[in-house]
Amino acid sequence: MARAFFSLALLTLVASYDLVRVPAGAVRHRAPAVVMMGRKFENNKLKMAKTALAYAKKASYIGKKVVIAVKAGGDDPGINRQLAAVMAEANALNVPKDVVNKNIKRAMDTDTANYDELTYEGYGHGGVGLIVNVLSDNKNRANEMVSTALKKEGCKVAASGSVAFNFARKGRLAINDALDEETLLELAIEAGCEGDVELSEPDTEGRGDAEEVQCVTLCEVTELGLLQSALQEAGHVCSGQLVNVPMTMVECNDDDEELNYKAIDRLEEIDDVSSVEHNMAVA
Repeated sequence: MARAFFSLALLTLVASYDLVRVPAGAVRHRAPAVVMMGRKFENNKLKMAKTALAYAKKASYIGKKVVIAVKAGGDDPGINRQLAAVMAEANALNVPKDVVNKNIKRAMDTDTANYDELTYEGYGHGGVGLIVNVLSDNKNRANEMVSTALKKEGCKVAASGSVAFNFARKGRLAINDALDEETLLELAIEAGCEGDVELSEPDTEGRGDAEEVQCVTLCEVTELGLLQSALQEAGHVCSGQLVNVPMTMVECNDDDEELNYKAIDRLEEIDDVSSVEHNMAVA
């Protein structure tokens, strides 16, 4: 790829000069064309690719959740509360209605397989723990692809529970409105939540929060649905999911950090993978 960019830059530079011979003694000045290449171009292209991948992941995730909801309770969101919740989440994530409707129709086809929620664990470089969350209609395929990705990036597949015990299971809500702690607590109490509710900043890099997200709240797993419904009834657009929050962070050097991010990128390129969580301390 680097060779291709170099060739393109060279051809552009050559074309920017007038190469036609001129009579001896004649002077012709022609400035070369300005070409935007190099690091800025590469960074912009990489950012666009990551944005496209993030959107594709959201659309794929919502599509699979729609199939799960419809197969469990039918295609009427007025009756199927699980489907209604997924549709509200799709709205919060800016996933088009066409994606939802297409997958509702697909789910009604008896030949469409259902999706299973799977979790894989691994060890990254420098002792960092990795939790790979998967929604797949083929367990064998998912197992093979996740294992292969980990091994190719020099990571180790871990036994179930050997990494997860370093994480706390929480409900997480990404909210598209700015809320203060007092308002959030009032809504939580009115909804019947009894556990702790924490307010924090969006995490665009680690969790992939969209630009519209203004704040994030963590709550008990069993109270995620209660709090999400309370927020939506109060007019706050939000999306919720169960997450693994690290209880202790692992420090690693720059080289290990780069290798871990490379492994995470490879894992997230797998369609079955919905998210990858880690306990790597990041500056």
